[in-house]
Amino acid sequence: METLYRKIADEMAEDIEQGIYGEGQKVPSVRMLSKQRSVSISTINQAYALLEDRGFIRSKPQSGYYVRDGISDRIAPPPMSFGGEPEDVTKSAMINRMLNACNQPSLVNLGAAIPDLALMPYRSLQTHIQKVSRFESREVFNYQFSPGYEPLRSQIAIRMRAVGVRCHSDDIVITHGCAEALSLCLRCNTKRGDIVAVESPCYYGFLQLADVFGLKVIEIPTDPEHGISVDALTLALQQWPIKIVMVNSRYSNPTGSSITEEKQKALVQLARRFDIKIIEDDIYGELGIEQPLQSVLKRYDTDGRVMYCSSFSKTVSPGMRIGWTIPGNSRQDVTQLQMYTTFSPNAINQHAMTHYLQTGHHEKHLRTMRATCQVNIDRMIGAIRQYFPDGTRVGKPKGGFILWVCLPEEVNACELQRVGFENGINIVPGDIFSNSDQFNHYIRLNCGLPWSENIHLALKKLGQLATAML
Repeated sequence: METLYRKIADEMAEDIEQGIYGEGQKVPSVRMLSKQRSVSISTINQAYALLEDRGFIRSKPQSGYYVRDGISDRIAPPPMSFGGEPEDVTKSAMINRMLNACNQPSLVNLGAAIPDLALMPYRSLQTHIQKVSRFESREVFNYQFSPGYEPLRSQIAIRMRAVGVRCHSDDIVITHGCAEALSLCLRCNTKRGDIVAVESPCYYGFLQLADVFGLKVIEIPTDPEHGISVDALTLALQQWPIKIVMVNSRYSNPTGSSITEEKQKALVQLARRFDIKIIEDDIYGELGIEQPLQSVLKRYDTDGRVMYCSSFSKTVSPGMRIGWTIPGNSRQDVTQLQMYTTFSPNAINQHAMTHYLQTGHHEKHLRTMRATCQVNIDRMIGAIRQYFPDGTRVGKPKGGFILWVCLPEEVNACELQRVGFENGINIVPGDIFSNSDQFNHYIRLNCGLPWSENIHLALKKLGQLATAML
């Protein structure tokens, strides 16, 4: 539910963007706006603090609040991407370098999309791990064979009802994070040399898997707000023998885009028409912050061709490695392949996660995390507006906790990453999200961090470094 101070801030921001309050103009005083809105002074102070974080206004001591200079140069979302022909993956080495950098604690991590421990319910998890290890030792210290712990699968089946997917626990396979879910589904439905279609840009893990399995990738033009182009995908399917389409359905990595319900239906119908399968990655799905989308492609799947994948890595714990897939008519193949490779994730984590979900505290945690992510996204966009070079473009995602930033073309993102390292800042260059070079002036930023002066200063420094490259 939207808070009152945020509603007031949103309305003031809209007035500023429409020119009702011009650059450098003083906005109503805290006391005056409090009387106009019939709300407390504390509420107005919160609203103005949020507008400062977003970069709309600035305060002058003993004078009041003023519209920030340059606010009329509104930051636009990045442009739509273009596609290409099927190609071998060429970015694996770059991806590996990026992942290695994430383990350096001396860097301010604005790169890897890993939520900070402070945003996770780790104390609650500690309690449940201790309980199950003490009272269920016979089960938790033994193998938990595929498809995984049935009570956990039942909890997930209940949660899937929220997005219109009516499935049974027997339809679900617990995996070692979402990465294994994607890997199992892809491996069971392709052979070396096959072609898979992905968004452009796409989650770099799709490219890694394609490289490992010897697959060719064709990138489909994608809108950074509304997702993959159905028309472009249709043309690609008519021209190439594509086996699988891999997409993020809600709050895509890296763009933050979501596929509308109408487009979800169209994609499933398209897959049925060309008799192909879809791997749906919904790992950020529960982190909707603005008019959250309550449907997924799997909802419209009537013949088992959509293989839904997700995990608790972005909402509960990256290290627990609890993911799952609803692989449709590939379930038997997925279960058998998992038995031959990893058996299943470790039992103690499955039991602990089950107890955590059964307490009912997860929804409260999600509400808190969504609110934190929304504030952090607003603050980061405000810092980008204030410090990054003219011509920078960034979309405002409706969920998740990452920002896709398009810098002026003169700025090389890999070079910016290098000089960022030298200044103690870790970012992710856009190059790793595509087989092409069209995103070499893009970066992805992680908002899943507690806001601090260090984060603010790191963004300021990053903007200075980018500006120096012009």
